[in-house]
Amino acid sequence: MSFSQIVTYLLYGFSGLCFGIFASRHSVFAARRIKEKFREAGFAGLTACLPQILLLFISFFLFPILFTNKTTTGGFFYYLCLIFFFNKGLRNSNK
Repeated sequence: MSFSQIVTYLLYGFSGLCFGIFASRHSVFAARRIKEKFREAGFAGLTACLPQILLLFISFFLFPILFTNKTTTGGFFYYLCLIFFFNKGLRNSNK
């Protein structure tokens, strides 16, 4: 491995961290809104949350597939941060 390959992998990992933290933060906001609307109006309230549902779909399925096709290292760190901080954010919001 050359120095440039090591730096490249570090930068891919760092980009995965940044994207993962951003996606987890907004996914927690979306999950809170969906939960709140579901409590208020049941399944009928979920139609008002279509942007949040779309954001969760993009954050957990679509973007990781595209990101992992470009860089496996970045995709791994993206999923790592997304899952860790999403779970941590949901637990903190339930307190």
